[in-house]
Amino acid sequence: MRAALSAIIAAWPMVAKRSLSHWRLLSTVVIGVLLSSTVMAGTVIYFDALRELALKNSLDQVEPLKLDILLKAERGPTTVEEYRKVADAMTYQYEGRLNWLFHDVQRSAKTATFYLTAPGNEENAGRDDARAFFTFNPRLTDNITLLPGGRFPNEQPIEVAGAPLSLEALVPADAAEIFGVGVGDNISAVPYWRDRTPYASVVISGIFERNVPDSEFWHQHDTLFRSITSGSFRTMPLFVSEQMFFNILGANFTDMDSSYAWHLDTDRDRLNAGNTTITHLQVRTMRSQLATNLFGFRQLTTLDSTLADYDRRLFFSKIPMFVVMVLIAIVIIYYVVTLSSLLVEQQRGELALLRSRGASSGQILVVFILEGATISLIAIVVAPLLAASIISLMGFTPAFADLSGGERLNVFITRGAYLMSGLGGLFSFAALLIPAVRASRIGVTRHRQQSARPTGPPFYQRFYLDVMLLVISIFLFRQLHDQGSVVATGLFGTVAVNQALLAVPALILVAFAVSLLRLFPLSIRYISGDSPNLMHLIVGVAAAVQTATIIFGSASVGANGGELDWTARGISLGIVALMTAMYAATERLRDGRLRAIGLAVQFALLAALVFSPATVPVLEFLAYNNGSTAITPGIVGGVLLVSVSAGVNFFVPLPLGLIFLAFAAFAQRAPVGFSMGMWQMARNPTHYARMSLLLILMAGLGIFAASFGGTLERSFKEQAQYATGADIRVEGLTVNSRGSSVSLVETYENIELVDEASPVVKAFGTDLSKLLGESYTMVAVDGETLNRVGWFRGDFSERPMSQLLTQLDHDNPPVGIDLPLDSRGIGMRVKPDRPRESLALSVRIKDANDRYFTYVMGLLGGNGDWMTLERGLARGTNFRRFIPLQPTQPLTMVSLAIHDTNSRGRLRAGNITIDEIWVRDGSNRVTVLENFDSVSDWTVLRGARESITDILQPVSTGDNGEAEQDAAQFIWSEGPPLTGRGIYHGPEASPLPVLASRSFLSDTGHSVGEEFTVSISGHRTPIRIIDSFEYFPTLDTIGKRYLVADVASVVRYTNLEPTSAEIRPNEMWLRTTSDTMSDTASNGYDRAMLVADMRDNGEPFQSRAVYDRAEALEEAAVDPLVQAGWRALLFMAFGAVLILSCLGFLVHSYVSFREREMQFGLMRTVGFSMRQLITLVWLEQAIVIGAGMALGAEMGRRLGAIIMPFLSHNERGTQVLPPFVLEIDWGTLAITYGFMILVFTAIILGMIWFIRRISLQRILRLGEL
Repeated sequence: MRAALSAIIAAWPMVAKRSLSHWRLLSTVVIGVLLSSTVMAGTVIYFDALRELALKNSLDQVEPLKLDILLKAERGPTTVEEYRKVADAMTYQYEGRLNWLFHDVQRSAKTATFYLTAPGNEENAGRDDARAFFTFNPRLTDNITLLPGGRFPNEQPIEVAGAPLSLEALVPADAAEIFGVGVGDNISAVPYWRDRTPYASVVISGIFERNVPDSEFWHQHDTLFRSITSGSFRTMPLFVSEQMFFNILGANFTDMDSSYAWHLDTDRDRLNAGNTTITHLQVRTMRSQLATNLFGFRQLTTLDSTLADYDRRLFFSKIPMFVVMVLIAIVIIYYVVTLSSLLVEQQRGELALLRSRGASSGQILVVFILEGATISLIAIVVAPLLAASIISLMGFTPAFADLSGGERLNVFITRGAYLMSGLGGLFSFAALLIPAVRASRIGVTRHRQQSARPTGPPFYQRFYLDVMLLVISIFLFRQLHDQGSVVATGLFGTVAVNQALLAVPALILVAFAVSLLRLFPLSIRYISGDSPNLMHLIVGVAAAVQTATIIFGSASVGANGGELDWTARGISLGIVALMTAMYAATERLRDGRLRAIGLAVQFALLAALVFSPATVPVLEFLAYNNGSTAITPGIVGGVLLVSVSAGVNFFVPLPLGLIFLAFAAFAQRAPVGFSMGMWQMARNPTHYARMSLLLILMAGLGIFAASFGGTLERSFKEQAQYATGADIRVEGLTVNSRGSSVSLVETYENIELVDEASPVVKAFGTDLSKLLGESYTMVAVDGETLNRVGWFRGDFSERPMSQLLTQLDHDNPPVGIDLPLDSRGIGMRVKPDRPRESLALSVRIKDANDRYFTYVMGLLGGNGDWMTLERGLARGTNFRRFIPLQPTQPLTMVSLAIHDTNSRGRLRAGNITIDEIWVRDGSNRVTVLENFDSVSDWTVLRGARESITDILQPVSTGDNGEAEQDAAQFIWSEGPPLTGRGIYHGPEASPLPVLASRSFLSDTGHSVGEEFTVSISGHRTPIRIIDSFEYFPTLDTIGKRYLVADVASVVRYTNLEPTSAEIRPNEMWLRTTSDTMSDTASNGYDRAMLVADMRDNGEPFQSRAVYDRAEALEEAAVDPLVQAGWRALLFMAFGAVLILSCLGFLVHSYVSFREREMQFGLMRTVGFSMRQLITLVWLEQAIVIGAGMALGAEMGRRLGAIIMPFLSHNERGTQVLPPFVLEIDWGTLAITYGFMILVFTAIILGMIWFIRRISLQRILRLGEL
């Protein structure tokens, strides 16, 4: 071992000198290795810094006193011994677990509550609201100021004749004012329990005021002691000393319990990201332990919940960041592999010379190992320091200004940072050795062969490692798809992250990029018109994919499935087979005219199929959509079909054979520079593919990172818009039940800042077509106004939501009978089949504001003969202290019904005959509303399950059965009591058109177009599903089921039954006159005042909650932690893309020039002009750069669209609503790519400048050697 170490030390100077001779190229490799270790170490340091910022941000949002811990327990009797038992248990827990966290501990105690009364009135104590308790706090004297005339109480009891116990106490000034007492006054404290001392006579020795009313000293007193007897009681705290508390009070009231409290003052500065988990665990454990051992234990603090929220928020916020960090690290490692390969290629001649001088492969490899180990060790040591410095300086950037206060970020270099740096160095070391192992085996003969012939395919293509990596990435993506997210929730709610799935984006990007390189030579030969093999491969793969999709696809082609489905599939298979056969036949033709006919036939055939009723199976790819314009390329057989939608829809069919012929024709007439460039790239594709792969990865990384940042920023805004639904949303609306009826919508629209209001009803319902009655929530909306008021996105449903909402109107709603304007009373003449003392007849009336009122006309008793029932329309009762809500005219009678008022019995079957209904106006004039000469305008109420057998029929009021039918008879079957059974004025109810959430359809098995019956707040209602939706503002459509209907229709039908409670809008969605996104200061203030008035004062109606979109956008305008983290991460990603791309292209261009310097000179000597050489250089580099950046950008965009849904969870781990929509930060990306293109252009110009300076004489002399 010592000998080997000595040999290494002896060889190291020679290795160092050799490395320094290549310092220019080696420095780029060193930069890559250093970046790799820096990124790996920076991951730990950066996340630690974010954790500290997140902790500080979380703690800053909580009041300091709420982070303190208050402990309270009850125990009796009140003695020092019992107090010690409680104190020892408390002290053992908080000192043993969290003593390091507190910078101060206060204790205090409080007796049980006493009745308070004047002296001599002890017998009547407790009959009023006067209460008192005794308390002590050792630090009281330092925190109060005695008012003039007062003094601190005596430690001993006072001898007072006739008093069982007399003592002195201090009283707060506010309590003294409430009770009207002063210094020297006597009061009596009487225990509510039986004790050996009947009461205590208390002399007020002094009255005090708090030095600092809101200081933390009073926190435990106000929270634990004073709050217990607050509310409807007047409470007087009596402050005594600790000695008097135990030795006098405790000794005299032997059955008295007391409460003992501790205030643990938390030092926030002692909390850091490293101890939050143990702190949270210890706080929870302390609560459970003390609650088990102590009676009446309470622990009050928000510290544990704050830390839990912090941990959860950080956990879910850093997952997508970690995904990008992994991607950055992998791209950097590939950069190291590429640059080290180029470096080794430059040294192939030197290595061959060493082999010719007797050096073995192992000795050469040891040189590379020492060189790589030196570089890696330096990077491992320096990287954490460099990462810490860069991350610390980020505190001065605008991204972290809100969190760091414009100062340096606090960073810590932990053991984990060096471990990650070592891991990055180890990966880089392995990357350096990959080309070194291959180079160490190069001999002189092989070196000359490689110099004369192009390099073969790379080893990963020869051994199909790229295909294996692609299969692995597809397998992991399948696992990610099945799991639904990188976050998995266990059976008991535990959340875990599958670490392997975090690398899926990086694996997919690398795997597809490496696999695409197999197509690079074919693509070059296709573009140069040399070989159509690429075209054959594409057509064959497309036909195979289309065939498999048609045969094994789960989606039904036919409307009804079954035979029609397979018929349609057969037609699609026939189209694919026909188009593929036409392509194959055309390509086998050698005659140019016949091939032209074949191409024309393919074109015409596809055009005819597109316009035919048949569904053309198109394999789409690389679709582009920017909202107004959609371009979707696809392939059918051998024809490229490009569909364009930009106001009008059209398609462009392009046969691939025609495209190849165009390339071939251009190649025959192209300049010599173009032909030579294409020939050179097709002859030696590995050299160019290596740089293209690097650019693909870099561009993919840039697009992917930009899509992450832009998508998250957009998502935060849309989450706020989705949660609020409108500019202002009033939830849990309680409409007035007194005074006069008012219009809900008009009342809100009369508010100054409100431009439009849209009413919404949210009601519980069940699916009555199912045996167990699946529950759901009915959301009834006004489609016309909600389209203008609500916020919707295009992907909420397949069809635009504006179209769906306007189709909810019901065709034949209940009509009702309008009452004259001056109606004061309503009456009717009825006849029950027999006397029914418990049966009541009610009528339902709607007023001008769509408020529904029930009027009980009377009981159907009597002798079974005709009865006249009449009552006034003014609502009132002698049993209430207030006048109930009064309807606003004009009124409309909508229904009448009977119900059994005996809740313990059942409604017996029977019938009632109705002769006529009338109203009486203010002048006592009677107007008949309905004489029932015909019953065609009336329909039976079907709200109850038993009402399906109810009948309404015309009858005659005369004794002769053949007389004219001039009355209506309603016949009902047996049923439950208190349930209305009757009739309403209007046509028979047709099913309500509704929209169903996808969750409703999947859970219940219903489908669009189906009709069935549901209940809405207990009302049976037929519905018909006209369409479906995926998302709807304010609704959790992932975990719950919803139906959306028209609010007017739902309100009309559910309010027909007189005995049921009124169904009315319980939400109001408001559109304000000011722009939510750009409120001025005055509008913003007025809006805030409006929202505050609605919340605090219940204006204009009481409500449970008021949601303001402007407020929600401000709160969710990207979490400062997430915003800062992503801005820094984007800076790292774009920095890596910029630096490594430019360095990689520079080295690639330099090595390429050095390898081909002789070739360029020889081309000059055989007659190539400088312009032709410049064309060759520009063409080669343009194809490498253009193909690499274009493919990388598209792959990054696709990767973002695929992966982002699996990362769409909020800081609580639940699914984000609405889901992510890919949003790319094109501005920053354009600046980065633009700068890269400028650098690339400068490098190419520099390369051309070197070509111009080539000395032909020197090149010719080199060629003679």
